[in-house]
Amino acid sequence: MEQIQYYRLPQDVVGHDAALLSYWDRMPAKARLRLLESPITVSTLGELKMLAESLGRE
Repeated sequence: MEQIQYYRLPQDVVGHDAALLSYWDRMPAKARLRLLESPITVSTLGELKMLAESLGRE
């Protein structure tokens, strides 16, 4: 039986806020991937920056 895997989009993580989407494009790829693979959603730019810094170092 083949397993179907669904992927999230950046909008699923940060919504449609232009500032968050703009920062998303400048985040480390490692941090973006970790967020896309998680169920986390982010609502503020400060929170996104903190997660980018934390997840980008791991």
